[in-house]
Amino acid sequence: MSQTHDWSRAARRVIAGVNAAAASAVIADDRDLPRTELPNGIVLQELWQQRSIPAQPQDHPETGWTLGPEAPTEGVVVRILTVPTASGDGPVPPDLHTDASLHVITMTDGELDIVLEDGEVTLGVGDSIVLRGSMHDLRNTGPRTATFVYTSVPLALDR
Repeated sequence: MSQTHDWSRAARRVIAGVNAAAASAVIADDRDLPRTELPNGIVLQELWQQRSIPAQPQDHPETGWTLGPEAPTEGVVVRILTVPTASGDGPVPPDLHTDASLHVITMTDGELDIVLEDGEVTLGVGDSIVLRGSMHDLRNTGPRTATFVYTSVPLALDR
């Protein structure tokens, strides 16, 4: 029997680092994450946001730099997104979109359809997809809420 998690409640973020004695330790443990609920019911929880990379050991999440649904144009974001099941009277045309970012999506609950210009793929728990500036749309046509961890970094398009 599979167990589901109530992702509508605040996620817990534990940050490990180095304490004053130079030993690895938990330096933060909380559920006070920046959170955005979009009009379509999608909930975003910001696990980590950082404007500059590479990261440094002493870095902390930049909680005032909450981006909402937009992909970063600099730095990196790691989010938990919860997508309610689709509602309505039938299929809605895809809202294909892209940005200059590399997105990594890993499913933690439910199923999510990733619609591309040429086909689509359904992801289930444990599945991942890497979107490298690709046109895409995300859909939850399953019977329950879909939740995934989303990491996004800007792409260097001028190389």
